[in-house]
Amino acid sequence: MNPIDRTPAWKKAIDALPEKIRAEVDRVWDNRGILSAKTVARLGIAQSEIGTLMMQLLPLARQYAVVPVSNFPVGAVAAGLPNPGTGLRNLYLGANFEFANAALSFTVHAEQAATNNAWLSGETGIQSLAISDAPCGYCRQFLYELATAPQLSILLPAKRDSLTYTSTPLTELLPRPFGPNHLGVIGGWMEPRLCSHNLALESGAPADPVIAAALSAAAGSYAPYPTGESHAYAGVAVQLADGSIFAGRHAENAAYNPSLSPLQSALTFMNMARPSAAVADMKRCVLVEVPTPASQRSATHAALAVYAPTVQLEYFTAG
Repeated sequence: MNPIDRTPAWKKAIDALPEKIRAEVDRVWDNRGILSAKTVARLGIAQSEIGTLMMQLLPLARQYAVVPVSNFPVGAVAAGLPNPGTGLRNLYLGANFEFANAALSFTVHAEQAATNNAWLSGETGIQSLAISDAPCGYCRQFLYELATAPQLSILLPAKRDSLTYTSTPLTELLPRPFGPNHLGVIGGWMEPRLCSHNLALESGAPADPVIAAALSAAAGSYAPYPTGESHAYAGVAVQLADGSIFAGRHAENAAYNPSLSPLQSALTFMNMARPSAAVADMKRCVLVEVPTPASQRSATHAALAVYAPTVQLEYFTAG
């Protein structure tokens, strides 16, 4: 994949950082918005300083925002679970992602983008989440689906771009919550045993790499709530003109509406790797799902029609 040129706004945000961390942090642009635990350790950042580092990263996270509707960029930084060796954690950036000429319900919030980035990068939980602006009720409900929700801390700057911040448990921001346990699910989103399913296409193992990526994403999706006689396991894979493939998974929510669709997951993941409108380069989009009354097909088709109108949705069912 060819490197994407940094924008002037990104360079300005990097220049605002302490000089000793600029070079290492600048590399997250080429690393899908991820600052690894090893890099954090190399920078000499102590665990007690992680919150401050997350505050410093928020202006950078906002550079990934795609906001043609609101023109209001929001950034988020998710901290994964502690690294067994160092005790430090990988940090994952994310930003809000909007679709022009489409219903606002298709919008992906920054909190969703950051946690999705972590999930698709192999994390099994989120320990803390820094956000440039207070999380809306929709996002509080979305985050409560996490397996680590009871331990999740929300970090908010005292004012925008301030390094001074507050840390509040998610459970305090969402009193009397409704979550997985109310529907009989033990655990939650990102827990490996709930994100691993044996799925196959009716036609057998696909030789096509894009279809195979969508099938693999569906097999790793989180959809623990039965819809009809099955679960809504679904995955999307998009391929760009340079041959690169980005896959996304369905992340279902107990309250249903805050669920993250597989197309939203794929596009925000792609955006972290290819900031600056990779839509112009999209060549294919494949949806693989287990058929249920809550099919992703119509919503995926509608969003694709406004985001990449020349790309035809390819659809396959799995079981």
